[in-house]
Amino acid sequence: MPHEEGDSPADLLPLLRTRVDRLLSTAASLSDQDVEAPSLLPGWTRGHVLTHLARSADSRTRLLASARTGTDVPQYADDGQRERDIEEGAGRSACALLYDMDTALHRFLSAAAAHPPNAWDVPVRWLGAGLRPVRGAVGSMLREVEVHHTDLATGHGPAHWPALFTARELETTTANLRTDPQSPPMTLCADEDQRPRVIGDSPGPRVTGPAAELLGWLTGRTDGHPLTVEPQGPLPTLPTWRS
Repeated sequence: MPHEEGDSPADLLPLLRTRVDRLLSTAASLSDQDVEAPSLLPGWTRGHVLTHLARSADSRTRLLASARTGTDVPQYADDGQRERDIEEGAGRSACALLYDMDTALHRFLSAAAAHPPNAWDVPVRWLGAGLRPVRGAVGSMLREVEVHHTDLATGHGPAHWPALFTARELETTTANLRTDPQSPPMTLCADEDQRPRVIGDSPGPRVTGPAAELLGWLTGRTDGHPLTVEPQGPLPTLPTWRS
């Protein structure tokens, strides 16, 4: 997932803590049978999603340690290691999955809370993004928690995403679409601010609706049915959003 350089970790940490609590509450309600069931992500069970969240937290804890100590430790060795770790952990019991995720997320929260204020701009090695400031760790962890909570298919969806997260991610996702050559021309307009966000070389169709519904559609978590397209027609075809 992309990382923002302008986030304030101090501002985002309290929100992340509350969203982690909600995620853990959902995970605690799952049985062994539940974690073996499919998630919203093709080919992944809920066990895959829970394992991914734990390893995502660990990867960001490594980045914080790298920034704090000056040691060049990558987020992951490579994509292969990331995928192997998820596959190896996905088949565990609900209790083991919950314990792993709880431990990893709270380890990250503790590391972020203790991170030196003057070390947030230290560049670290993100998977697929090269050297970027470590300050993106908190914001990207919030993204992982909210979006993958939705992927558990337990009823948590865009309508439950906090307004700060939705507003922030809508801007980030729009900016990323502007740099993606596969993005269709279109103009996005959230009901909350009525501000046109033009993507592509021409305005294209205008897609309007609540910010959370726009973001849910842009990230592939909803089909966009509450959105309005002008002139009337189908929603534009989006490039795949990397989860």
